[in-house]
Amino acid sequence: MSITQYRATIKRARERRRLYARIGSLPDSTFRKELLAIAQRHEGENR
Repeated sequence: MSITQYRATIKRARERRRLYARIGSLPDSTFRKELLAIAQRHEGENR
């Protein structure tokens, strides 16, 4: 794995953690659950 690929992988992981942290900071609601489902579905499609 080249350094460029490594940096891209680390960046994606950091952005994913930030996204889930932002969703997690929302109050418990249907909207939060829907955002979480969308994020997980999108993550599954991009693997």
